[in-house]
Amino acid sequence: MCRSILVPLDGSAFSEHALPLALSVARRSGAQLYLAHVLSGRGGLSNGTDRATAASRTVYLERLAQQIENQSVRAPITSILTGPVADTLLDYARSIRCDLIVLTTHGRGALSRLWLGSVADVIVRRSPAPVMLVRPHQPTSNAKVERPLRRVLVPLDGSPLAEAIIEHVVHIGRIMDFEYTLLRVVDPAALGLSPRDEESADAAMLQPLRDRAQMYLDRQVEEFRAQGLRAEAVVTVGEPASSILAYARAHGSDMIAMATHGRGGVSLVLLGSIADKVLRGSSLPMLLYSPGAKFRH
Repeated sequence: MCRSILVPLDGSAFSEHALPLALSVARRSGAQLYLAHVLSGRGGLSNGTDRATAASRTVYLERLAQQIENQSVRAPITSILTGPVADTLLDYARSIRCDLIVLTTHGRGALSRLWLGSVADVIVRRSPAPVMLVRPHQPTSNAKVERPLRRVLVPLDGSPLAEAIIEHVVHIGRIMDFEYTLLRVVDPAALGLSPRDEESADAAMLQPLRDRAQMYLDRQVEEFRAQGLRAEAVVTVGEPASSILAYARAHGSDMIAMATHGRGGVSLVLLGSIADKVLRGSSLPMLLYSPGAKFRH
């Protein structure tokens, strides 16, 4: 059950691109929507300037909440928080027992260096709830216009880590009526081939890998279908990240769902860097989950 959805907002129009997807899930699930803005000053609201900023941000969130309230969802709860942005948002997510965080990957406001760029990386790495990242490609967003999500691409590499996304994408998919494509990319590098040798690789060399990949995906698809879900299996050959991106573009995927390592530095937190490359190379929303993160109540 999706009961609470957190949307961090930095005051920019770009950050509001997260709202249509968050609202779409909230409408269908009946979840409580939380809109949060973090004032990153360390001293709290200790002076007049800080208090004035807090007041203006409160007005901003309340205005958005009023726009949302008449759109067949529960009235959003708004919060002005203070502290280090990522840590404060994660603490708040824990306090509300958040089931999903939806945010854009960067902002265009004065706080963009602190806000939704590196902040998104930290949240993905440390959030025990799945994170839906939106890459805004228009200057403004209209929360009343839903962005349809139907065809979801789920890359899997056969590891338990990659499979950790399945529970969450299925959970949200039941709400959104997803159609799933489970994708396994056979990487010629697994045979010790260099990129220069890959084009000349004998198909017979790759066929055992393709067969094992197909058998693995067929088992996964059977499990999806046993739950009444629509799913198909696809095996391709190539470099994983570029192959995932190419498939998503060619087949009109609406979202990509992947698991993350949840460890390491900010720029190296994602699944073998593959999810990182996919995120930076795609304009599609991504659902990411770090199985190593846990809520501490």
